[in-house]
This record gives sequence, structure tokens and C-alpha cells, in this order.
Amino acid sequence: MSRLATFAALAGLTFASCGPATNDADTAPPAESTPAAVATHMPTDADRAAILATVQALFDALAEGDGQILRDIMHPDVLMHSVERADDGSRSSSTSTRDQLIERLEGSEQVLTERMWDPEVRVSGDLAMVWTPYDFYVGDDLSHCGADALLLTRSGEESWLIIALSWTRLQPPTCELHPDGPPA
Repeated sequence: MSRLATFAALAGLTFASCGPATNDADTAPPAESTPAAVATHMPTDADRAAILATVQALFDALAEGDGQILRDIMHPDVLMHSVERADDGSRSSSTSTRDQLIERLEGSEQVLTERMWDPEVRVSGDLAMVWTPYDFYVGDDLSHCGADALLLTRSGEESWLIIALSWTRLQPPTCELHPDGPPA
């Protein structure tokens, strides 16, 4: 039994669409099936709008210093991870909880501005993923930038809840900035 099959059996999972592994480089899905497979993960316009509204609500909560918004849109056990590479090439990562984020937010005396652009959104049933570049300002000063990766689960007919959030932290001058320039 393959490792995947053993894992699936132990976890009680089934992979109906997965076939046996093959080394035949000439074996590929029919060309006409590829676009349909990709299209199945594209959100409807309504889902895309609702998902991105939830992500934007996260950014609005930061700007407004409003911890209640975070309580409303983030799962209590949300997983949050930050990864960073320092100028000397060393890597570090940190984790935080929703309550720690709320505590930092409500204790901040400066406006925190995070902005996204060109978000990619994918959906499978009640699970959504958003990948987007961002820049982050503390007051008027650029703090850092990077990419946000969020996982959300449907929490109602038209609402979504953030269940995981990971991001890279890049420092200026490495930063890619929002196409609209600094925040107004």
C-alpha cells in the first residue's frame, strides 16, 4: 500500500479522483478537461465580493482600531503566521492568536493601514483561499509589505469567516507598493 493510501486509510479519507501514480510523461488530462477543472474553483461574482469584503473588513478593523470587527470575521482559533527574511539573510517566523492581534490593535495609538491589490480568489465548496500582495503603513510611514494568504470558510449564505492568515514581511526598499501610491 502506498504512503498516500495508508495515510488516507488512517485518516478516513477517500481520494476518488486520484488514480495510481504513473511515471509516463506522455499521460496528461485531455485538453478540454483542463479549463473545466480550473473553472470549478473560480468563485461566483457574489462569492468573490463576499470573500473580498471579509478580507477588506480585516483591513478596516486595523485602520479603525476596532477589535470587535476582528471578533466578528475571524474564527476564535484562527491560525496566524508571519515569515520574514532579514537583511543578513536569516529567516524568522512568528505566530499569533486573534486575541493577541486584538490586544495589539486596541493598544495602538497610530492608524494601521493595510491595502491589498490584484487578489486571487479560489473556492471549493465552503472553503476559499485569497492570495494578494499588500503594503502596510503605521501612521504615514511604510512599515513593510509582502503577500497575504488567507483561508476562509463559509459561515452563512453570503458571509465568510477567516480561519487562517499567513503573510510575508518584506522591508523597504524591497517592497512592492500599492499601484495607487501611498495612502491618502
